[in-house]
Amino acid sequence: MITIALFGSEETVTLVKRYEKRIEQIEIQAFCYRTVADLEELLPQATHCDVYLFSGILPYVHAERLVQTFDKPAVYIADNELNVSLTLLSVVHHRLASLDRISIDLPDQQDLDIIIEQLQIDPEPKYVTDFAWVKTDKSKAFQMNPILDFHLGWWKAGKTDLAITSIHAVYDQLVHLGVPSLRMVDAEKTILDALKDAKHAGILQKTELSQVAVSTMAISPKEKEHDISPSDLEPLFTGLQELAKQVNGTVQQLTSESFVFYGTRGGIEFLMEHLELLDPVLSIAEQLSVYLHLGSGFGLTLVDAKNNATIALAYAQKQEAAHSFIVVTEDKTVINPQDTMDQHVLSTNDEQIILSAKTLKISVMNVIKMIQFLKSRPVNRFTSGDIADYFGITKRSAERMLKKYMDVGWLEVIGEEQPFQNGRPRSIYRLHLPLSYS
Repeated sequence: MITIALFGSEETVTLVKRYEKRIEQIEIQAFCYRTVADLEELLPQATHCDVYLFSGILPYVHAERLVQTFDKPAVYIADNELNVSLTLLSVVHHRLASLDRISIDLPDQQDLDIIIEQLQIDPEPKYVTDFAWVKTDKSKAFQMNPILDFHLGWWKAGKTDLAITSIHAVYDQLVHLGVPSLRMVDAEKTILDALKDAKHAGILQKTELSQVAVSTMAISPKEKEHDISPSDLEPLFTGLQELAKQVNGTVQQLTSESFVFYGTRGGIEFLMEHLELLDPVLSIAEQLSVYLHLGSGFGLTLVDAKNNATIALAYAQKQEAAHSFIVVTEDKTVINPQDTMDQHVLSTNDEQIILSAKTLKISVMNVIKMIQFLKSRPVNRFTSGDIADYFGITKRSAERMLKKYMDVGWLEVIGEEQPFQNGRPRSIYRLHLPLSYS
């Protein structure tokens, strides 16, 4: 039985609880909030649960800022094209307003643009705003008032007859102010998928007898000028789902150009022995004129497997003009299944690394892992939070580790960022290791 801590408004919690019995072996424990600020009090109350499920990306990001690194799997119910299309259908079916006289906010305007293009909607919504930046810019705190003012402004100007919002708090305020409003529809499939993802994440976290495998997949266009739309990738995602079934795993799309696979070591080893299973996916990638890079990591824990998958993907992406598949095992052995002669171990007899470890008074593996961390980043610029995420440790432990590098003069502070309005600024570091890691 997987216990899921569900964080959301009372309305969302009531909706999601309806589907609890549709997924076997899960139990939902609800933690209702009026605003996301309540999460600071609610999160400590859910430590006994196996996995966190947030009602949307905003509470997820806010909670992530509060704890820096989740101590257990955390997923959220995504807004997507299905939710948007059902919402627009509801507006049209119930004749609530003409689509060119609605204001709408949503996490990513691309979801709306795709629907408008595919269905050739006319007239199309004119007054649209999104907050896609929350997925990438963790230093900027989300503010509700600009979204509220966006809807209120167009309505007061007589340009709109209906406001559609994906934020519960905005909806409540609009209703209080007398603005005709509608909440974005939460599609049944979206909720069920989120519950399945939460269950699977919880199972992986609880599994101790079998090794976890995480595979991160990224694509790169063969031609730099080649733009790939999300709709173009639908056949690739379908192909990856079929591949995942054959190795007893599940796949999720992370961004428009990356995917993650969760499964077991046995499943990936089966794939390594039967590379022909990749052929249908590679064929789709060829049709899209993209390269597919697959990095798989093994580990005794989900955190270890994710870290090893990150290292594997960094190796895979070095093969810029070819499809690539790299595996990093729990003992840091790097394997190229497409070339059985290409295998090496990240543990080392390198005297420079051994000397560095002695100077820092840390393990050789720690130095090797720091090298891989730097290689996996586009620029030598990071915070203690980045180190904590990559190493799978607490922020305090990360800061203690960085102090060792600082004490020997290999770490410098190059700036700071203010992730929270009232919090302490965080230092931004650059590391200068006295050895080659290219």
